[in-house]
Amino acid sequence: MKQIKQILEKITSLKWYFQLLIALAIIVSVFAFYKLLSWILPFILSGLLLIGVFTEGEAFSMMWNSYKQSKRVPANPLYANIYHWLTETGVNELPIATLQFTQGVEFPDITQGIFYIHLEKAVSGQELADFEIKARQTVKMMSNGSVDCVVSVAKHDPFLAIKVRLISANEMLNQNQHTEEDF
Repeated sequence: MKQIKQILEKITSLKWYFQLLIALAIIVSVFAFYKLLSWILPFILSGLLLIGVFTEGEAFSMMWNSYKQSKRVPANPLYANIYHWLTETGVNELPIATLQFTQGVEFPDITQGIFYIHLEKAVSGQELADFEIKARQTVKMMSNGSVDCVVSVAKHDPFLAIKVRLISANEMLNQNQHTEEDF
């Protein structure tokens, strides 16, 4: 903004005939640009119309989808890797419900690290503990120890589900630690 003000101040400080010469040059340039566009714009528009007709509008929708995808938040590759681990080997020992989601694993939002594993029936504490150990080890291994996960049983309408939430390892360490004494 300061540069524009400086340029305008320099122009207004010039003599009147130089100001007139600059104004005429601008007007002639704008008129020449208008003539160029009025000559070339029909060719561009007719070319776009032909592309639209021959591809039945698919070329434009592909460009629009590509543009929208480029503006989307990039997905965290760790989330995709954990999702694939869950659907391929992670839930083998669990009684999963596969009616709606692949291998019973729901990944509701790509920007959050939350997964729901839909169950057909309730799991025992030992099964949940075994799954939690496997999940935490896998998440730590995939993230080089920078991410951990919290595993809990949740009611995710209309199913009973296991909720796996990814959090940073530092946040996990800062949570209140409780110790159980075994006598």
